[in-house]
Amino acid sequence: MDFEKELSEIYPWILRVARRFCRSIQDAEDLAGDTVYKVLVNREKFDASKPLKPWCIAVMQNTYITQYNRNSLVNFIGYDSVSENVSSDYASNLVMFNDVVSAIHRCARKSCSIDSLMYCAQGYSYDEISELLNVPVSTIRNRISFGRKMVLRELDY
Repeated sequence: MDFEKELSEIYPWILRVARRFCRSIQDAEDLAGDTVYKVLVNREKFDASKPLKPWCIAVMQNTYITQYNRNSLVNFIGYDSVSENVSSDYASNLVMFNDVVSAIHRCARKSCSIDSLMYCAQGYSYDEISELLNVPVSTIRNRISFGRKMVLRELDY
């Protein structure tokens, strides 16, 4: 059977599975679309002797986990972009923000892993950070993990 035809036949099933992962229909449609895209791009890696559905589920799970991890990161916008004229409702948030920024600065003096963590917080992938810093991807993953733990330890979490 033709790979694309088989994929188009199981698309309604892919969408149903994606709805189990996501709360909104739009997010489920995005996840299903990303899954189909990745399956099509990586079709040469698929073993035709095996069923397509389990492979689609694995691709979908990995895609969902990657998106979830990226969305759960703190997006660091920089200290200079925060207005100093905030209302009293945001005073506690500003204090907490200042604590986080100072913890990051303290950690940056101790380790070179914070630069990798900052790129990650800005939305760069591991591969992009690896190219930017001219360091192997496995080292980037290690630095980001270590940097997260260091910042959390510095913040007493």
